[in-house]
Amino acid sequence: MVKRLLIQIDEELCTGCGNCVPGCAEGALQIIVGKVRLVSETFCDGLGACLGECPEEALSLNEVEAVEFDEDAALEHMKKKKLASEEISCEGSESFTYSTNHQASENRGVVPTSDLKSELKHWPIKLKLISTQHSSLNDSSLLVAADCAALAYPSLHTDFINGKTPIIVCPKFEDYQANLQKMTEIFMANYIQDVSVLHMEVPCCHGLSRLVAQAILNSGKEIPLRIYEIGVKGNIKRVS
Repeated sequence: MVKRLLIQIDEELCTGCGNCVPGCAEGALQIIVGKVRLVSETFCDGLGACLGECPEEALSLNEVEAVEFDEDAALEHMKKKKLASEEISCEGSESFTYSTNHQASENRGVVPTSDLKSELKHWPIKLKLISTQHSSLNDSSLLVAADCAALAYPSLHTDFINGKTPIIVCPKFEDYQANLQKMTEIFMANYIQDVSVLHMEVPCCHGLSRLVAQAILNSGKEIPLRIYEIGVKGNIKRVS
C-alpha cells in the first residue's frame, strides 16, 4: 500500500450518466447498478482525466492509502473490456467515414496553395505552453477550443479566430486540474472581455466548457461565456 491520489466517487451526486467512463483511458470506471464505480484501485492512475466529464461534479481526487497503479494490468484490462462492444459506448471513438464531395483523388501529389489568410496573431497557442502573462491575453476576446475542433470546423479562422486570442486544449488526455489552475490564473492576471468555447459533440470533450466555467468562477470575475458544440461533420450543433 502507498499513499497516492485516487479517484473518489460521491454516490449521492452520481446520476449514472456514464460520461466519465470513456474519459478514463485505463478503464478504471464502470457503471454498476446505476452508479459509477471504481473497478480496481490498480487501474486508476490518479491523474484525474475523468474529472471534467462529470456534469454533477461527483468525482474528485484525494490522497489516500491504496495499492499502486499497475499500467500493464490496466492495459490488459482495457483489451478485455472492449469498450466498443460493451454497455457504454463513446461516440468519439466510433469509426466511420462520410463523403465531403471533394475530388480528393485528383489532388493527390499536388502541393496545396491557398489565398486564405491565417487570423492567428500569436504563439504558442497550447494552454500548457502559453504564459499567463502573454501580451495577447490582456484586453482580449478569448477563444478556448478543443484540439479536434480545429480540424473538424472548416472555417475556424474566419468565423472564430478572427479578432480573438485562441488557446487550444484537449480535455480528455490532458491533466484537468493543471488546466483548471492555468486557466484560472489567466483570468486572474488579465482583463478578458469575453470567452468563447468550442468543444466537440463527443462526450469526452464536454469537460472543456465545464473547465472554463469553473475557472471563471474561481477567478472571482464576471466574464461573458458562450459555448459552441461542434459536430463531428464540422457543423455547429448547439450554442449556449
